[in-house]
Amino acid sequence: MLRVFAWGRLVVAVLLGITAPFIPSDLLPRTNAGLLLAAFFTVVASSAAVLLLHSTVRPQRTAWWVCLLDIVLVTGVVATTGGAKSILAFLYVLLVTAAGMVLSRPGGLMIAVLSSGMYTALVFVRTVVPVTHFWEPIGEGMALEILTIFVNAGTLLVVGITAGSLAERILAAQHELETRGRDLKDLQAFKDLIFQSVGTGLIALDRDERITAFNRAAEAISGVPATVAVGRRWAELFGGLSPRALTTLGAPASTRHELELNRPDGTRTPIRVTTSPLLSSDGTRIGVIAACEDLSRIREMEAHMRRADRLAALGRLAANIAHEIRNPLASLTGAIEALATGGSREERERLTQIVLRESERLDDMIKAFLDYARPTPLSRAVVDVASVLDDVLLLLEHRELPPGLKIVRSFPPMLPWDIDQHRLRQALWNLCLNAVQAMPAGGELNVSASADDRTLRITVSDTGEGIAPADLSNVFEPFFSTKPGGSGLGLALVHRIVHEHGGDIQVQSAPGLRTTFVMTLPARHPAIPEPTHA
Repeated sequence: MLRVFAWGRLVVAVLLGITAPFIPSDLLPRTNAGLLLAAFFTVVASSAAVLLLHSTVRPQRTAWWVCLLDIVLVTGVVATTGGAKSILAFLYVLLVTAAGMVLSRPGGLMIAVLSSGMYTALVFVRTVVPVTHFWEPIGEGMALEILTIFVNAGTLLVVGITAGSLAERILAAQHELETRGRDLKDLQAFKDLIFQSVGTGLIALDRDERITAFNRAAEAISGVPATVAVGRRWAELFGGLSPRALTTLGAPASTRHELELNRPDGTRTPIRVTTSPLLSSDGTRIGVIAACEDLSRIREMEAHMRRADRLAALGRLAANIAHEIRNPLASLTGAIEALATGGSREERERLTQIVLRESERLDDMIKAFLDYARPTPLSRAVVDVASVLDDVLLLLEHRELPPGLKIVRSFPPMLPWDIDQHRLRQALWNLCLNAVQAMPAGGELNVSASADDRTLRITVSDTGEGIAPADLSNVFEPFFSTKPGGSGLGLALVHRIVHEHGGDIQVQSAPGLRTTFVMTLPARHPAIPEPTHA
């Protein structure tokens, strides 16, 4: 404010210096031009000193000295240019206004009182007590000049009070703005601190999918510095992302998916991206916020757990194989020892049959184990699943079935899907054979299938003995079986075949009522035509 005051004094002085020669002498007497020039140079010099030395002076004290100097200068100029009749008396108003702005209300009011006193003294000296009659003639109009004293004095007081009030309001508003500015800066710094410190990569995009914010975690995950990322389009930096991910960025609601990110150093990083719309206060969509999480450690832990599970399963398999093989080996050992001791012909034939039967049992067990333990790559092709189901049921009908067994087909005549035909046939045969064996007194075997654009669903249901609730969680475990003489590898093989296709299998059972196995296989090629349901 003091600098503004100094510049204002300079401007007023220069304007008066430029316009004074063009004002008629009857309006602006020039009886003492030397005093006017001295006042002009005093204003210029003091203003220049304030502007040049503003960093070393005390603003409040300097403002007081400048205002007091201006009272003297303005009084001298007014006295020289006609006293109460001077057209430059308005300089008092400018001075009081400036003082009110610089010195606030009390200071402005004090300057107004001093200015009024100096102006009153000037008029009294020139008119009421004409001390100047020795060098100036006394003019008429004393009453008008006395009235001017009161009018100007009141005006100065009002201006002082008004300017002071206005200055206080301006200072209060300025202080409030500074406080709010500091609060906003603190809030922005706090938000930036949170944005940069959060462990999740945060990427903000505008409606054109141009990156507007990129935190440190996003830099670490993507391998791209924020200075390079901000301002560029998403596709320019993350062109290796799948089209589905780019489509998700324009979704109207929050979405989440996992994908692999191609980093600039050539490595690939598994990440989870959660995208949400950025909305303004009125609900208008202004962009997208993407939260990225690095899944590398999670994938390593999952791989470690899978290895541990495989080792544990291998241990269980070894124990079960030893247990299953021990009984046939014991029978073989006993029969061979008996054959070695001789005996009648009938005994040798009976022992020979035992050896053959147990050898065949061992061979079947080893074949089933190899089928389970030695997976082969899938040979996928688009085949008619309805035809595969029909073939399995036709082979089943040519076996010796329990009396009263009814087979129900509930699938359309055509059901194309991308699968390994032989592996699916093997899984369906095991499920149907288990269902028939669970109904020794007859019942109903229901095989159904349906499909949509994404999933093939096959259901095998029977009305047999059912599975105990305690055994439901173990039915897909290798070598777990509730049937006498069962190997326990049939359902384990079914489970593995389904998972090799990327699908899932669930079982529901009520003992004595019904058991249902549901296979769901995802589509590999979305372009496969939708099946026609009969």
